[in-house]
Amino acid sequence: ATGHVQEFACFTDYAEKLVCHWKVPAQVNCSKEFLLYYRKEFFPPQNVCVPENGEESFTCTCTMYSNYFVAGFTYFLALQFNGTVVWNSSVIPALVVKPRAPKNLSIEKAENGNFNLSWEESYTPQSVLSGQPVIYEVKYWSKQRPREVSVKSINYQAKSFEITASSLQRGYDYVASIRCKYTDYPAYWSDWSDEVEFHYDYQVTSEDILQMAVPVSCILIMVVAVICYFCFTK
Repeated sequence: ATGHVQEFACFTDYAEKLVCHWKVPAQVNCSKEFLLYYRKEFFPPQNVCVPENGEESFTCTCTMYSNYFVAGFTYFLALQFNGTVVWNSSVIPALVVKPRAPKNLSIEKAENGNFNLSWEESYTPQSVLSGQPVIYEVKYWSKQRPREVSVKSINYQAKSFEITASSLQRGYDYVASIRCKYTDYPAYWSDWSDEVEFHYDYQVTSEDILQMAVPVSCILIMVVAVICYFCFTK
């Protein structure tokens, strides 16, 4: 039995579904060989979930839906392989929360030249997680240098972040994404959100003008000084 079931784990969005997954050999057909029985604590009816082969290779995935989740609730699980129970366990959804990724990510260029990134929470006001303390991580990188990724943590209640122009290279195309984790349910980070793209135009700023003006002025002063010297000596 242990040869068929490895790395069994579960997570929940704490809104409507509990997902369990486990590793299997490559040739296993999950929906034909496995069944996952489950029931909620204090709720006698036992339900069954038919797993599917996951997007990741060698993985079975079972998704169980619920109208609500409550702190302290326990799910009792029994996994069958070809009609034989090979694994029993329980899971408390509140301890395995993997939140939904933030949605509607957008970006706008501000008057000061920086870029304002904004997003929305993926939970309705009726959800348990709505309005709960949350940590965000923003990452952005240039398409020209995809290995150089900047990651910034936002440890306060906010739904926007300013990417400073000083952290960008002019003329480059950039991609940004965000994920979140609720501090009272810290088991997992969410997946990264959909990406947004933006371009940092090459614009001559007053700082650029000043940087160009100083050496040019020095050269002009030296030229004038040399001309004056030869005129004086003549």
